[in-house]
Amino acid sequence: MVRSVAAALAAGLFATYALGSAAFAAMDDMNAPPMPWTNAGATPFVQRDAQSHVTVIGLNIPGATVRALPSMRSEGIYPMSDAGMVQTANLQWHPLGHEPVGVYDVPHFDVHFFTITEAVRQAIVPGAPAGTVMPAQDSMPPNSILAPGFVPGMGMHNISKTAPEFTGGKFSITPILGYWNGDVAFFEVMFTKAWLLQNQDKVDAFPQPAAVRQHGLYPTRYSVHYDKAKDVYQVALTDFRQR
Repeated sequence: MVRSVAAALAAGLFATYALGSAAFAAMDDMNAPPMPWTNAGATPFVQRDAQSHVTVIGLNIPGATVRALPSMRSEGIYPMSDAGMVQTANLQWHPLGHEPVGVYDVPHFDVHFFTITEAVRQAIVPGAPAGTVMPAQDSMPPNSILAPGFVPGMGMHNISKTAPEFTGGKFSITPILGYWNGDVAFFEVMFTKAWLLQNQDKVDAFPQPAAVRQHGLYPTRYSVHYDKAKDVYQVALTDFRQR
């Protein structure tokens, strides 16, 4: 049976209320700050063409890191410079997954490329006034839905209604466009540990807002690649468009 994306998200995908049931207690608490992941060893990078235009923005994750993960939800923060709109790359590990049950409650990674400053991101806390500022409908991708509430330290999450996890399939890898205070706040690629360990390459379209209020370089595609020789997973935003 195809699961309604609206119903699943309304059930608490990114809501900021306390999780009281036994089922939710067995997942990562998204209201609590993650543990610092200072030894993750990930490295951000930017690639440019001959005219010095940004062509790729990404994060390299060592295979050794993926094979020896922390037991708790953890976060590595990687400042970036001269990376278009992106100011920080962020790697999060969710060993228990998170709500809703049956969708994202599996071990997975988030790779966020934040367009907001780290100071603004750290101010995304429960009760923050900016958390009531909704993005305009025309600034969100067509055929998508904005998850209710927001995640502290992240923001609001916009997800395609056609993602496999909402159309009868299972979550393996999903691109997400994020917002805060009404503007774009991050570009995210979220994927399961099980999928990553298959060492498959993935290249696909990245969600595009119908209109923008924050002008800059927007990725139109994303990729995940395993470099066997280097034993590194490369998560990247590519094919940028000036908007």
